[in-house]
Amino acid sequence: MARGAWTQEARLEAAAVRVEKQLHRDGVVEARRFAVRTEARAIVVAALAFGIGLAAGALGFWGRAALVWEGASVGAAGIVVAASVTLAAASVSYRLAARDPRQAWLKGVTRARRAWMTAAVGVSLAAVFGMVQWMLFHAASMIWPGAAVDTLTATMIVAFVAGGCGYTAFAVAAHVTATRLVLLLFAVVATGFTVSVATTQDDEWYRLNFSELGGRGGITSAVFNATLIIAGGVTALLAMYLLTSLQAWARTESRVTRTRAVIVYFVFLALAACFLGAALVPVTFSQVGHNIFAIGMAIVFGAFLLGLRWVLPCLRWPMIALAYAVAAGIFFSASLFWIGYYTLATHEMVCAGLVVGWLLLFTRTLAAAERADSAAAETDAAA
Repeated sequence: MARGAWTQEARLEAAAVRVEKQLHRDGVVEARRFAVRTEARAIVVAALAFGIGLAAGALGFWGRAALVWEGASVGAAGIVVAASVTLAAASVSYRLAARDPRQAWLKGVTRARRAWMTAAVGVSLAAVFGMVQWMLFHAASMIWPGAAVDTLTATMIVAFVAGGCGYTAFAVAAHVTATRLVLLLFAVVATGFTVSVATTQDDEWYRLNFSELGGRGGITSAVFNATLIIAGGVTALLAMYLLTSLQAWARTESRVTRTRAVIVYFVFLALAACFLGAALVPVTFSQVGHNIFAIGMAIVFGAFLLGLRWVLPCLRWPMIALAYAVAAGIFFSASLFWIGYYTLATHEMVCAGLVVGWLLLFTRTLAAAERADSAAAETDAAA
C-alpha cells in the first residue's frame, strides 16, 4: 500500500516536471516570436513615421526655402518630429513589452505604476532624441551659417529623422533592462548638460559647478532642471528593475533575501529623490537646500558602495573590490577639490564617470546571474 502511494506520488511529480519543461519550451519559442514580431513592428512604425515626416515637412516648407537653423527651420521641425515620434513609438512598444515571456513580470505591475513606467521610458527617450537633434542641427548651423535648403530637401530630412527615431525608439523600448536604463540615464544627463552648457550666457560657470546652470534662468535653467527631473524618473525605474533582477536571482541564491533586495530598491529610490530635489530647489532659491540633495546623493551612493559586502554578500570579490575602488576614487577626487586642485565641476564629472562605469558592471553582473538561471532551466527542460 505504501509502495503504491509512493508510486502514485512519483507519477504526479514526473507529470509536473513534464508540464514545467513544456511550459519552458513554449516560453522560449514565444520569446523568439516576440523578438521577430518586434522587429517587424519597428519597421512598420518607421514607415509610418517616415510618412508623417513627409506630410509635416511638405506642409511646413511648401514653396519656400527653409533655413537649417533659426526660426521655423528644418532644425526646429526635426526636433519636434523626433521628440513626438519617439514618445509615441516608445510608449506603444513598452506597453507591448509585457507580451514577452522574458518580461512577463510587467503584467503584475499595477495600472498606475505601469503608466508612470511607460511615461518614464517614453519621455526620457524623447528628451534624448530631441536633444541629439538639437546638437546636430546646431552644429550644422555653425558649419554652414545661414544655410537654407529647398522644399524637397527639407521634407526628406524631416522624414528621415522621423523614420529613424521611430524605428530606434520602438526597438529600444521593446526590451528594457537595468543595463539599458543605466545607459539611458547617462544619455539623458550627457545630452541635457551639453545643451545647457551650449546655451548658457555665463562663460565662467565651470569655475563653480554644474548646478550653476540650473539657477541662471532662461532656456539653460529649464533644460538643466528638466534633465534632473527626467534623470530622477529613470533612476526610480532602474530601482524597480534592480528589485526584479534580485528577486529572480533569489530563486537560485539563498543569500539574496527579500530584505536585501528591498534595501537596494530603496537606495536607488533615494537617489531618484535627490535628483528631483536638486531640480526643484535650484542654487539661486536655496544654496543649503540644493546642497542637501546634491551631497545627499553622494552620501547615499557612497554608503551603498561601502556596505555592498553586507547588502549583497553573494557578489564575487572583484565586484566588491571594484565598489571599494570607486568609493576610494570618489574620495580622492573630493580631496583634490578640497585642496583647490580640482574645481567642483571637474570633481562632479569624475564622480559621474566612476558611478556610471560601476553601475554598468553591477547591472551586467545581475544580468549574467539571470542568464545563468535561465540556461539552467533550459538545460533541465532539454534533459
